[in-house]
Formats: sequence, structure tokens, C-alpha cells
Amino acid sequence: MKPTIRTRTTALGVATVAGLAGLGLATGPAMAADSGAADASTQSAATDVDTQSIYYPIEAGKYADELVIAWGQDNTDRVEAFANDEVAEKLSDHGNDDGSHWRNSGAEGAAGTTYITYRNTETGEKMTLGVSNQAIGDQDEWGAAPHAVHQVKFEG
Repeated sequence: MKPTIRTRTTALGVATVAGLAGLGLATGPAMAADSGAADASTQSAATDVDTQSIYYPIEAGKYADELVIAWGQDNTDRVEAFANDEVAEKLSDHGNDDGSHWRNSGAEGAAGTTYITYRNTETGEKMTLGVSNQAIGDQDEWGAAPHAVHQVKFEG
């Protein structure tokens, strides 16, 4: 009977440790997202560390949607996390006066890129974002890779 008790006690101990470890992994991104309350010295951390506090969707459409939402809310840090430097600059130069009025109107893929099209319900303007399929495919516990939106085009 002693071996059975020891086996069950060991299994319970292992399950408890595994559960606590899993809880730590599951709360990692949420804990990192609370960095807004950090002091100035913490905020001066490297950009790579900052971009890893964001979960990146693994679907091109959702990834682009997150960028458009951040841009519409004038959230420069998130825009720079989801887009490469060139796209972030073009979005900034364009301005987001009607930023909350962009609606996803379709997607198509070609040559390693998924193109997500948006139409602005206030101005009628069209915007197309190019999302790298390779960056979307490079997944880890934070989702896809940062800076996957590598193209932006505005039309009338």
C-alpha cells in the first residue's frame, strides 16, 4: 500500500507544479501588458522587449485589423509594433482624422503577402495593407511576428 500512496502523492505534486507553471505562462502576456504603470527607467527598455508585450494575431485579417484599430486610436506604440517603419510613417503622415471609420472590405493573397482592403465610411477612401505571410507563419507564444504589415496604399 505504501508504493500506491507514494505514487499518488508524487503525481499530485507533479500536477500541482505543472499547473502553477502553466498559470505563470498563461498570465505572462497579461502581466507584461500592464507596463503602463512602470517608471521612466523601465519604459526606456529596448523596442524588441516592448513589442513582445503584445500578442500578435496569427490570421492576416485580424493582424491588419489590430493595426487599423491602433491607428484609429492614435496609439503610435501599437502601430509601430504591428507595422514596419515605412508603413508606420505613411500612416502617421496620412493622419487618422477619420481613423475610427475604416471597415474591412476584403482580402486576397499574392506572392507571399495577404492584401487586406479597408474602406472609410466617412470619406469613401480605400486603404490596402500588405501583411507578410511569412511573419504570420513565424509563431511563438506571443502569436505571429511583430512588424508583419509591410505595405500600405491609399486610393481616392
